[in-house]
Amino acid sequence: MSFYLKSAILSVAIALLSNALPFFKGMSSSPIWYCVILIYALLTVFSWRWISRAQTGSAINFTTAVTGITAIKILLTLVIITGYLMAKYPYPKQFAFGVFAVFIAFTVLFVSATQQLIKNK
Repeated sequence: MSFYLKSAILSVAIALLSNALPFFKGMSSSPIWYCVILIYALLTVFSWRWISRAQTGSAINFTTAVTGITAIKILLTLVIITGYLMAKYPYPKQFAFGVFAVFIAFTVLFVSATQQLIKNK
């Protein structure tokens, strides 16, 4: 299965699961929530393409790509959660936990795909 398809399936699964879990019920119907899922999916695809290109280069290029991707994801997560909290939108705890869960889910997908990429080299 391609990485792009896995990313799409994970996005749909997160959206469906967040609507099914009572803890996320109010927050999961917000357009902001779906934008967050889309942002992480696109960032993960962008990261995958960056790693795929860097993997064929030198070790320092690969290390720089991994470090850059990690920094971007962490800072983006901080900006998203802080922006939501500063705007005083409803369900702040659910949103913060949800964003963290989305971050973890897409990071697991990215790391597993990167490991497969390295093994196949």
